[in-house]
Amino acid sequence: EPTDRYTPTRPQQRFVRTRDRTCRFPTCGQRAGWADADHVIPHASGGKTDCANLCCLCRSHHRLKTFARGWRFAMSPDGVLTVTTPSGITRTTRPPGMRPPPERDPPPGAIGTPPPAARADDPPPF
Repeated sequence: EPTDRYTPTRPQQRFVRTRDRTCRFPTCGQRAGWADADHVIPHASGGKTDCANLCCLCRSHHRLKTFARGWRFAMSPDGVLTVTTPSGITRTTRPPGMRPPPERDPPPGAIGTPPPAARADDPPPF
């Protein structure tokens, strides 16, 4: 449930820390107990204090996001965070336990794909 205030509510804090478990900055891993619940879209820019706009960032990465120029952060409603560096490199992090989307099926006959299953009415290969 969003709130009009800047500071997340206790239930929001609990949800975000439970969902994220660590700093969500790619490759960081600092425990959520030492992280800030940060607005992905800054509150001052119209970002809501809502679980879909909050993520855990350690103090160093929170400051980087807030004060360093050129960094872009975006988060989908299901908590997938995308971080883009000033040079344009993009990295995505998912909450722990959230699987990446399934890959598309490879084209038939692609290397490493199993052969198609035999149909019941196919004759045996004698």
